[in-house]
Amino acid sequence: MSTPVSTFLLRLLKFCLKTTLILAVLIGATAVYGEFKLRKAKRQVESFSQLVVVGQPVTGLESKAGEMRLNYRHIGSGGGKDGTFIAWEGFLFERWFCNVEYQDGKVTAKKVTFMD
Repeated sequence: MSTPVSTFLLRLLKFCLKTTLILAVLIGATAVYGEFKLRKAKRQVESFSQLVVVGQPVTGLESKAGEMRLNYRHIGSGGGKDGTFIAWEGFLFERWFCNVEYQDGKVTAKKVTFMD
């Protein structure tokens, strides 16, 4: 014959085990998805970087980044002739970036970086 206290403790133990199992599955799934997403982001950004050629005009970089589903932004002077074009992708706080510097509307340098 079980007492009310032992029944309560048994239910509490089952609840804790189920909760722990659910949390472990969720954390594991998030970690696996995050790793997949970061690998994909690296491939996307590196592919974008390979499309950019030093000396080419910066026009069209936005459409290329958009087609590849990358986030992008121009940073530079008000005239738009000099600055930096940044395309990025990632997961949570980890990001892959392709920084494209340009002057007079032409690409002068490019660099792929990772920030976590």
